[in-house]
This record gives sequence, C-alpha cells and structure tokens, in this order.
Amino acid sequence: MSGLADNGKPVIDWLGDERYLSLAELCRLTRLSADELIEMVEEGVLDPAGGRPCDWSFPAPAVRRVQVAVRLQRDLRVNLAGTAVVLELLDEIRALRSRIHILENSD
Repeated sequence: MSGLADNGKPVIDWLGDERYLSLAELCRLTRLSADELIEMVEEGVLDPAGGRPCDWSFPAPAVRRVQVAVRLQRDLRVNLAGTAVVLELLDEIRALRSRIHILENSD
C-alpha cells in the first residue's frame, strides 16, 4: 500500500478531511479488499457511517488510519484486535496533545 493516489499525490493531501469515501473507494485507495476492510470495521479499527457495507461512508482520514493499521500488522505483527487498541491509544494521545497545546496557548 503506497498511500499515493492514481495521480501520484499523497491521498490525504488532495482528499481533505471533509470528504467521505465509499467502501469501494477506500478499497481502491488502500489497495485492500472489501473483506479486509470489513474485518477492520468488525474489529473496531474503522467506524463507518451507514448500516450495511454497501451504504458505508468513511471520512477521508480513514485512508491514513488503514495505512497505519496495515503497518502495525505487517511490521510489528500486531493482530487486528491489538491494532484497534493501538489506534485508539494514538487517537487519545493526539487529543491530549491538542488539549495541552490549547491550554499552553490560552494566556
């Protein structure tokens, strides 16, 4: 998984945070199968809007989240359940750092 779109630009750069992707689009951008992404949803790695896979929509940052999940699995051999936990902890760290930054600059 390269993280590059068909035009060679990093996916996150040209998608923007406001864009939503279908399951098929996420498959294409991450080069994973629908079954692999459905498994990520079932394990809590991804949280799409919509009831059924054909109705799912994913925020654009899900592309990066999938990339990180794949690297955790491939490089560190973390199973999918462990990957979900690691990603939750990374989200929490990001949120705490943001709060600290806001508090430090509120003077």
